Amino acid sequence: MLRFIPLLLLTFTLLFSKDNALITENSPYLKRHADNPVNWYAWNEDTLALAKKEKKPIFLSIGYSTCHWCHVMEEESFEHQDVADILNEYFISIKVDKEEFPNIDKKYQNLFRAYKGRRGGWPLSVFLTPTLEPYFITTYMPRSSYGGTENIMQLTSRLGKLYIDKSKLKVELGNFSKAKEQLNRPPKPSANDLALNAIIKTAIGRISKQYDSDNSGFSTANTKFPEASKIELLLKIYKINGNKKALEMAKNTLLTMSKRGIYDQIDGGFFRYSNKTWTIPHFQKLLYVNAQLVPQYLEMYRISKDKYFFDIAKSTIDEMERNYIEDGHYFSASDSVGKEGIEGLYYTYMYDDVLEGLQKEGLSEDEANKALEYLTIEEIGNLNAELAHVNISNEIEEPKEIVKVKKYLKELRKTRNFPFLDKKIITSWNAMMIKSLYVMAQHDKSYLSIANDRLESLLGLMLDDKKLYHQTLLGKKATQEAQLEDYAYLIDTLLTAHQVTLDTKYIKKASLLAHQAKKLFRDKDSWYMSTSIPKVKADFDDKYYSSPLAILLNSFLTLANINDDLDLGEESKSILKLYGQVLEKNPEESSTFVILALREKGEVVTIKASKKELEQYQDIDYPFLLRKVHKYEGYVACKLGICFATAKDFKGIKTLIEKARDEIGAKKILKKIWGK
Repeated sequence: MLRFIPLLLLTFTLLFSKDNALITENSPYLKRHADNPVNWYAWNEDTLALAKKEKKPIFLSIGYSTCHWCHVMEEESFEHQDVADILNEYFISIKVDKEEFPNIDKKYQNLFRAYKGRRGGWPLSVFLTPTLEPYFITTYMPRSSYGGTENIMQLTSRLGKLYIDKSKLKVELGNFSKAKEQLNRPPKPSANDLALNAIIKTAIGRISKQYDSDNSGFSTANTKFPEASKIELLLKIYKINGNKKALEMAKNTLLTMSKRGIYDQIDGGFFRYSNKTWTIPHFQKLLYVNAQLVPQYLEMYRISKDKYFFDIAKSTIDEMERNYIEDGHYFSASDSVGKEGIEGLYYTYMYDDVLEGLQKEGLSEDEANKALEYLTIEEIGNLNAELAHVNISNEIEEPKEIVKVKKYLKELRKTRNFPFLDKKIITSWNAMMIKSLYVMAQHDKSYLSIANDRLESLLGLMLDDKKLYHQTLLGKKATQEAQLEDYAYLIDTLLTAHQVTLDTKYIKKASLLAHQAKKLFRDKDSWYMSTSIPKVKADFDDKYYSSPLAILLNSFLTLANINDDLDLGEESKSILKLYGQVLEKNPEESSTFVILALREKGEVVTIKASKKELEQYQDIDYPFLLRKVHKYEGYVACKLGICFATAKDFKGIKTLIEKARDEIGAKKILKKIWGK
């Protein structure tokens, strides 16, 4: 009886309030729905108990605060009493912020894919029994019927009544049995002991089939995502064997994105996704999108020596530092709309207004027109009949006035309302961004102090007495325990910090957290996304950002090589073997896992020397290198468990490592295999 007292108090409060139960939540997404007439609840034990007590099915709505179609469904439906009446009569309605609970989102996104045979998205709408058995799943539910589909009122009314009819409910529950079976299948090892060449050949072949030769990127569908992990894999393959196709796909995609509208040509930074030509984005900027693209542009800069790629990376970091940070912590995202409620208004321009403004700035009409043509700001806008989003025209030579024009457009934005910012601080996403700062510091030392400060700020906020937390808001103490992704990305960043600074405190902390992660999230042969309910198996899918489990296993392999930690090394190898079929069946969806396989098969080499000697490090023609401070004089080169070369100076060790590459299987074997 005592456990239901909080429920009774909450029910009493709601009877005399315009707000629903979300009014007490911290999530900006949940707060947004607190004054809806829908009687929303948050996901917690009390809410799930209430569904069982009232014997009502659950309507689970998953989204996030900067999700465009989530806003559309709220404005069309959840703000209206007629929709609320149906939901309140039949369901316990639960709102989940997918950034707050990525494990819950993953569980039902996986279910959607297994049931529908395609990916879902947001908002995700799931209808469940009080015991959390699914009987219907969909995404956005329109208010108006079209094409013979049910509108939200028809659909929710039917599903509410269906739950009462137990014979019909049994049929629908049965329809999900095959999908659940698929999700519970054990992992499959590869039938073959895949060699390095076979892994690369399969990955390149599968990615090539996805590649859009007209517009670059890895889809010819109407919606395109940057897919940074796929670009990273292609660049790693190029570094291994000089595969020109891999370099071409990666370089063209990076170049095309940076010239078109998915990249903010005025302020810098990338939007989350766009149409297939990369010209018109959905105007959300997410921290993780930008954090994971920066290292790829810097790697292309290292390969090509073309400063253009460095400039894109720098502008992206500078935008995150300018608009997405406070007190040393990065915010999760900005919305596509501001107070005016018009998508993209902050970022777009009207031709007549800009033409007039540029002439007042001293440009002639002809100069202004050439600049606007180059930026594709035209009289008939490309976003709608008036608004134009900036893209760079490859067909027109860059006008000499372009710097002045961009400066004017930047100043014009300062007169506008910046889009809504979700000020959630997420450990994993902040760690991604800090890693990018360390990578940038290898090219521009001025970023090193920024990276160090940001990392210390994150650890101070989210790591308390060896306990790591997932997310919080500024000014609030973190209380939600970390998920697998938080450990994975923070460890990865600590290892990057160590490689850049050679400060051993980072490797010690990374090792401690790695062993904690293994204890918390590994159970038998499976890894899980969280320790909380629902416990969802981690996988190797890289669609939106790199698989946390694959990131963690790559870190285990790094720690094994630097610290001679054979326990972590064996874990990477065993999971790689256990899930080997991923490398054969869908490597194009699991790029970070493929990178793990390449590192394990290609053999990581650790260079050991004094800190002073290691600071002389330059590029060596070997694909997977690490550095470790060594107390003896001179240089030593080691693989896992064995050291194979010594030299007195850097030039000497460089020669021996590149020779070893020929001898131990990198160049000579690859030349025989590919004829290169």
